Amino acid sequence: MKISRNNTKATAIALLLMLTIAATLVVLPVANAHTPKWDIPTWAYLSVTPNPVGVDQTALVVMWLTLVPPTASGVGGDRWRGFTIEVTKPDGTKEALGPFTSDPVGSTWTLYTPDQIGTYSFVFKFPGQVLSRYGPTGIVGGTSAYENDTFLSSSATASLTVQQAPIAPVPIYPLPTEYWTRPIEGQNEEWYKVSSNWLRGAHEMGNLRFQEDGIAPNSPHIMWTKPLLFGGVVGGTNIGGNGMTFYDGSQYESQFQNVIIMYGRLYYPLPLSHASSGGGYVCVDLRTGEQLWYQNFTAVGLSNPSFGQFYDYESMNQHGVIQNGYLWTSNFGNAIDPMTGLRLFNMTGVPSGTEVYGPSGEIVRYVLNVAGKWLALWNSTASPNLMANPGSTSFDGFEWRPMGRYINASNGYSWNVTIPTSIPTGSSIQAVIPNDILLGRAGTLPSLSSQAPYTYWAISLKPNSIGQLLWMNNYSPPPGNITLVSESAAEGVWIMEYKETMQWLGYDMYTGNLLWGPTAPESAFGYYSATTGGMTTNSIAYGKFYSTGYSGNVYCYDLKNGTLLWTYKTNSGLNNAYGEYPMDLGCIADGKIYLGTHEHSANAPHWKGARVRCVDTDTGKEVWSLMGWGAAFSSTTADGYLVYLNLYDNQIYCIGKGPSATTVTVPDTAQPLGTSVVIKGTVIDKTPAAKGAAAMSDASMSQWMEYLYMQKPIPTNATGVEVTLDTIDPNGNFVHIGTATSDMSGLFSYMWTPEVPGKYTIIATFAGSESYWSSYAETAIGVLEAPPAPAQPEPAAPLPPYEMYTLYATIAIIIAIAIVGLMLLRKRP
Repeated sequence: MKISRNNTKATAIALLLMLTIAATLVVLPVANAHTPKWDIPTWAYLSVTPNPVGVDQTALVVMWLTLVPPTASGVGGDRWRGFTIEVTKPDGTKEALGPFTSDPVGSTWTLYTPDQIGTYSFVFKFPGQVLSRYGPTGIVGGTSAYENDTFLSSSATASLTVQQAPIAPVPIYPLPTEYWTRPIEGQNEEWYKVSSNWLRGAHEMGNLRFQEDGIAPNSPHIMWTKPLLFGGVVGGTNIGGNGMTFYDGSQYESQFQNVIIMYGRLYYPLPLSHASSGGGYVCVDLRTGEQLWYQNFTAVGLSNPSFGQFYDYESMNQHGVIQNGYLWTSNFGNAIDPMTGLRLFNMTGVPSGTEVYGPSGEIVRYVLNVAGKWLALWNSTASPNLMANPGSTSFDGFEWRPMGRYINASNGYSWNVTIPTSIPTGSSIQAVIPNDILLGRAGTLPSLSSQAPYTYWAISLKPNSIGQLLWMNNYSPPPGNITLVSESAAEGVWIMEYKETMQWLGYDMYTGNLLWGPTAPESAFGYYSATTGGMTTNSIAYGKFYSTGYSGNVYCYDLKNGTLLWTYKTNSGLNNAYGEYPMDLGCIADGKIYLGTHEHSANAPHWKGARVRCVDTDTGKEVWSLMGWGAAFSSTTADGYLVYLNLYDNQIYCIGKGPSATTVTVPDTAQPLGTSVVIKGTVIDKTPAAKGAAAMSDASMSQWMEYLYMQKPIPTNATGVEVTLDTIDPNGNFVHIGTATSDMSGLFSYMWTPEVPGKYTIIATFAGSESYWSSYAETAIGVLEAPPAPAQPEPAAPLPPYEMYTLYATIAIIIAIAIVGLMLLRKRP
């Protein structure tokens, strides 16, 4: 026998069942205080499901009384206590389960896994109880005239049949193989593996531009483009010279920033002329680019949203992620509904601090007060003012209902602890690993003007030791008057850089010890990576540290030992003065790094040849690249799609796997057996922007997209996709016909000869690729019996040769002459 209370799916089933049962429980009638105290009968119930069940499969055991504990009120008041279950196995042995305490509505549950075949019996017993206003929580409940009354014992029985064969498990639906859109139907739980959101704010802190969830594109297939501003070549000869392009605001007025993706919707501010905002705020469909709503927040005195939130709120009366989630303006000023763009509520009194997301989507801030020697955790969901009935212990005190309120969140702290007095004044938080460790620093890092020592320290964030000092180290400046720069921190390692020599050092967050470094110097132009603002040049993910920038290279180091694992290089040739394309790290997702091109105040026209790049995080091999001056500060991935602003044309690009459509045709009339027929059809790109263009191979995708969307020459060597042709023959057999490859118009064809008469179903299948989801089409053809051969006439006797004809004719003439002669002789007198 095994007992468990940690099965997530069974727990969810049980909680749902409890809520259903609660609606039918008996509530005692109103009574006045009475003496003597009463003895009140109870009725016990027991359910064991599923029944029957297979051996070693888990059953859900639910027990309850019909009476709700009269003093129970939310988390306060009494509960029914001492529930026990006696289990008798098929072999006669007995087991005791419990004791258990009920929930506020008088029920509870456990899980039981039988290990024998046969019939199990269960006996549930409630021993009786004198009612109190204080239950196991110690929180006072509601008043009741039944206090100190005795609720009498009761019991219930149930049986469980256990069979050898297991019953069918709860279905697990497979991951998608065809083009999909949101909403994801609630039973497709495994689809969390392919879906994701980009919330900004705390989402980008700690690990910087690391998307930990979902999938990301393995091909440069374009889903859609959407103009943000006039872009590209202006046209004409009298404006700035031949080929002059529009300003892109690339450095000080960068466009398409603060991009958020929630629930398959892309949110971003619209620019107004050269300004990066001021033109309103939009929500568009991530897959199609269709605008879903527009709001001008600044016109009504609100700022644009700067980060998003999904929060899973769980209580006795409410379960699941808060409907629609929230778009938040800066510092939680206002909550905006992502579905409509309407204002919901606001919060004030939010303290400054180091921000991270919690496990349920709560946004927390670690607030350090060195002078006061305390550390606190502010929680965006902790203020009681967010509840329907703040401060109440009743059910409505545990319902999330902030809409329409002005909420003072200054009391929204989860905990506050004292920190050691040894932590130096002037310290600040450098990095946080939630529920684990906090890294702090005191003093100024060495620079050309200051070479003073500095201090790092760490305190525990583990639940049983929050605030305890783990270590504190003083560090001397590096030799050579070097400037030291603090960079990424994650996975237990924080990274420092020698700015002048472009070398990296890795330190252990748990000990403060140097793990590795300094590394070998990187390429010379990398110096400007640490001095030019607006760039993201390094990040941590998958146990590796990645560095890029003006060097035009990506360097990958082992996070634990600093070993250089690989280097990815670009080559700009004569296109710019660097010899490489300076790169910005857009984001890391699904085992890939997405890179854009960066230049401080880029010239107009821009250099030619810049590309958006996708590189494998393990090998450094290029997965794909696509022509485009991708503004990496705008690169974001979610739900398998990458979005960025292309400064070559000032359009938003969405990259990802798109839908395809397959057609197939055969001759409409039945064909005689033995006749060859041509099977033909098309495979096209079904994204709205492609307008029916051919679906092309992954290998041809970059040039094909550049032709379709960037006015580049049509590629001469592009190849289509492979189509599998199969048939169901007249006898019901599935027969593979062959494969065909489509061309640049999307057409494929195949010549085939049916082998037996009857009706054939022809199936053309495009299995999909990294660029497209799969599609298929069917048609049918009839094949007739071969017609009977026409009757052949009897063969004529063979004719004699020419010489014989001549001989016979001569003989006939001689005979005729002779006959005539004889007749003349007979007539003489």
